[in-house]
Amino acid sequence: MAKPADYPKPITTGWLRVLIFTGTYLATMVAVNFIIQSLTRNISGINPAGYALLTFLVLGAFSFLLVKVFCKALDKRPFLELGWQDEDRLRNTLTGSALAMAILGTGTIILVANNNLKWMDVTANGPALALSFALMLIVSFTEELVFRGYILRNLIDSFPPAFSLAISALVFALFHGANPGSNWLALANVFLAGILLGLNYLFTGSLWFGIGLHFWWNFLQGPILGYSVSGLGLPSLLNTYLDGPPFLTGGSFGFEGSILNTVLDLLSIGILAFIYSRLFEKDIQLLFRKRQENKD
Repeated sequence: MAKPADYPKPITTGWLRVLIFTGTYLATMVAVNFIIQSLTRNISGINPAGYALLTFLVLGAFSFLLVKVFCKALDKRPFLELGWQDEDRLRNTLTGSALAMAILGTGTIILVANNNLKWMDVTANGPALALSFALMLIVSFTEELVFRGYILRNLIDSFPPAFSLAISALVFALFHGANPGSNWLALANVFLAGILLGLNYLFTGSLWFGIGLHFWWNFLQGPILGYSVSGLGLPSLLNTYLDGPPFLTGGSFGFEGSILNTVLDLLSIGILAFIYSRLFEKDIQLLFRKRQENKD
């Protein structure tokens, strides 16, 4: 089970390090978007996927640099200890990937069976698909490093694990609040996604489950199945037509805006929590005992 690190830190309070980091990260995102918009304003012919790839490529580079600087200056923790070193990285990655496919596959089958989703055509555009693949890869690595590897990891230094998970998921949802098509249901689902993505990290300290789940969720949802991805429309292999209320189909936000996603995420969280509580039962009991001893 993931535990707080014991390295001496200039700022010993984990939540304060998170607060400083989150403010810096937000300012970096705003600055990167502003600079890229300014530089590309007069350039014609840039498709949405290309623009998004450029934005997230630059933002991803700054995010990795920012986390490394904070690890060295404030955390006094090796960058690799944020969750990269995992002997079971392949199994964790495949498990997260399979879960993404199961949730999206189940929800999509329900929508198709109910005539809420139809695929009108197939567009095999290799370069666009490769561009989207690279984009989703960058997003999954960057966001898992930031929200799970840094934010959740440091919150665990200050708060009980479950509370830390909820706070990190809330921050994750708030960072998606300005996305096109966002509404209360979409943000609630992004919050649940944050819980789902962070649950494995809470017990194992590994980023690879979240990276696998995050990547295949985004890539299947948008470039393959034709939904929007958190409000971002991308070229897709299947041209999708949605027919029905947005709360059911997800509307312009994508499947993440669907009540079906809510139900499937809650079910997945319950199953994973049960499995991990069994697998790590001894660690949980030990952690609880230590906390009781500290209180006494």
